Amino acid sequence: MPKNLIDIPSLTSFVKDIVNEVVKEDKDDLTGKTWNINQFRKSCCRGKGDNWVRTFIFDEFPEVDYKNGGFVVNPRKTPEGKTTIIFAKEACDWMQKHQHQIDWNAKITN
Repeated sequence: MPKNLIDIPSLTSFVKDIVNEVVKEDKDDLTGKTWNINQFRKSCCRGKGDNWVRTFIFDEFPEVDYKNGGFVVNPRKTPEGKTTIIFAKEACDWMQKHQHQIDWNAKITN
């Protein structure tokens, strides 16, 4: 009678690979996730400064404002101190569609 019909190390490796793939897919899924301005600018704006992002994306494209059906709540900090909230998946989708309309070489002037 055979002792080990299943190669336990191979099975363990196989299961680990499947679990790792599922965890990786979940990490990459932005559905339902929100970012602050720093996460957005690092992930979608190649590290441009927060003032640059607010000026050349949020101000230039009013459709991104949540009030207008967009992905960003409080594009500018409010007098009450409410912070900016960005819906990550919608932000990435919008940025992909509009990347060529953004003036990436624009400069903040004093």
